[in-house]
Amino acid sequence: MYPAPFPAWSYPPERYYYGWWSQPRPPAEPSDREIKSQLVDRLRDNPHTKDADIRVDVKQRVVILGGDVDSWLAKRAAGDDAWDTPGVVDVSNQLVIRQGGAP
Repeated sequence: MYPAPFPAWSYPPERYYYGWWSQPRPPAEPSDREIKSQLVDRLRDNPHTKDADIRVDVKQRVVILGGDVDSWLAKRAAGDDAWDTPGVVDVSNQLVIRQGGAP
């Protein structure tokens, strides 16, 4: 006769015994829609940009700001708000300062 088969393999006590499986996953990156929503809310709350006509477009986590603002401070504040929004990888600040606006 043949020798006895190998001893039975026993399952580990934990269901997921691979270390990488039980580690917490990094948070998912926000979608373009979520980034735009957060940024628009920030621009509405910012006293320098709340009255400005700013268009916000987000493509592949890149923010594009367009429209007219009254001053360079409003343009700078909008750009800073865009950069400070989680998930943003680049900002194209194409805002134009209206004639007669503060320098």
